[in-house]
Amino acid sequence: MKKVGAFFVYLLAFAVILAMGGLFAGYAITNGDKNLSYVYVGDVNVSGLTMDETETLLRSRGWGEREQTPLRVISFRGEGFEVDPVRSGMVVPLETLVEKAHAVGHDGDMIGNLLTAIHVYRHPIDVNRGLTVIDTDYLDSLIDTCLSRVQASLNDKEYTVDADASQMLLIKGGSNLQVNRGDFRNAIIYALQTGQSEMSYTRVDAQPQAPDFEAIHTALQQEPANACFSDDGTFAVIDEVVGCEFDVQQAKALWDAAQPGDTVTVPLKISRPEVTGDYLRGLLYRDLLGACLTKFPNSGANRRSNLQLCASKIDGYIVYPGETFSYNEVVGARTEEAGFLPAPAYVDGAEKDEIGGGACQISSTLYAATAFAGLETVERSNHVFKVSYMQRGTDATVTIPAEGKIIDFKFRNNKPFPVKIVTEFNNDESTINVEIWGTLTPGDYMPVEFDNSSGWEHDYDRFIDPAYPDRPGYTIKFQVEMWGFEDDFSSGYRTLTHRLVIDQNGTIVEDRVLNPELPTGGYALDTYYQHP
Repeated sequence: MKKVGAFFVYLLAFAVILAMGGLFAGYAITNGDKNLSYVYVGDVNVSGLTMDETETLLRSRGWGEREQTPLRVISFRGEGFEVDPVRSGMVVPLETLVEKAHAVGHDGDMIGNLLTAIHVYRHPIDVNRGLTVIDTDYLDSLIDTCLSRVQASLNDKEYTVDADASQMLLIKGGSNLQVNRGDFRNAIIYALQTGQSEMSYTRVDAQPQAPDFEAIHTALQQEPANACFSDDGTFAVIDEVVGCEFDVQQAKALWDAAQPGDTVTVPLKISRPEVTGDYLRGLLYRDLLGACLTKFPNSGANRRSNLQLCASKIDGYIVYPGETFSYNEVVGARTEEAGFLPAPAYVDGAEKDEIGGGACQISSTLYAATAFAGLETVERSNHVFKVSYMQRGTDATVTIPAEGKIIDFKFRNNKPFPVKIVTEFNNDESTINVEIWGTLTPGDYMPVEFDNSSGWEHDYDRFIDPAYPDRPGYTIKFQVEMWGFEDDFSSGYRTLTHRLVIDQNGTIVEDRVLNPELPTGGYALDTYYQHP
């Protein structure tokens, strides 16, 4: 009986000693400053290390760099994005890993920590594995944004032609790239798990269908054709046709070799015509054919206003080949309703105020410009008296009286190209300039000077830059012959006006009389009476 009692005493003592030992061990584990044995961070064994030692070891193995290095993802058409490894949930911050590794066996009570130590001894623990939780919403948002940009960069057209680069461009897949977002996300997760810093993803669920290259060839194939002017007399430009050809089999091979989303570049054989639309448009109104400037220093405000109004009405007016320009039709009746004011004019052989006074100075300046340009005069009458702004024989009077004879100035465009009237009214300098712009042909005399001078009174002599330096330049000059006369009414002068073309040596190469020929022979001279 005594032996049994002693056994229980020994057993109790052993239990007490064991309990005391467990409590001591639990206390030692709980208050230790080192990690338990068999604790890992990924494949890094951090057993028995302090927190500082754990951080140092993990940094040496690249764990700190992992959280700071984003994953660069490249997808279709070069579109891409960066994945924050921490935000994705695949990489745990180094500070957190250090804390979690040390917390194993240190964050509970003594008994619990002792049991944890026993468990870890039998089952080593990786603290990183339990902390990684993939944020699929974050990854999906990055993927969706990228695919949206890819979609925006795709061309809805089946193909585009870049004639300048002699190539046809097609996007393989166009707007029909079928991408599995889940597969895209899994590829990103795998790249994060394996520590990659860059990856590409261009997989599609189905290969894009190839276009019908034979049909495209039929649509594009054409022979080159020169640009031309329309045949309706308006000189509208019909643009050139660029010839195009490509190798269908080569195009198919290039398509097959490309990846979905890639731009397929197919070489084109481009045949360019000799005459382009830009060239023809550049022909129109490029050359100054004629010009005349007159002055009005002593004109009052009303006359200046009339001059400006008349000039504005003919400015920019285009006369096509064979057409006749009528000053009265274009400017219209000189009435108060049309904006004209009373100003001095010659009426019935005398000077008095008339609505629209001054209109004749614009018609005269225009007549001289058209004569310089060699345009055909259809109808023109000189003033009864000499005007102050032109020399005799180079003016053109106009009038639309309520009763009596209408006097107009008309000219016809006898050139192969249209001509444009351009006016410049300068009130400050009291000048009006009228220019005729058209197209010099190879057989035309290229003007470098327009000379309507007549002593000090009419000193207009305008030099212009040669339009084509490789061609000879000519002076176009008015030369006026005058004869005095006297009749029952008064005395005055009769004039005969020549349009001279003079070469650079001073030789007259063309002499054309501007006065109309009489049916009986000779010319109808301009008659100017002395002012009363």
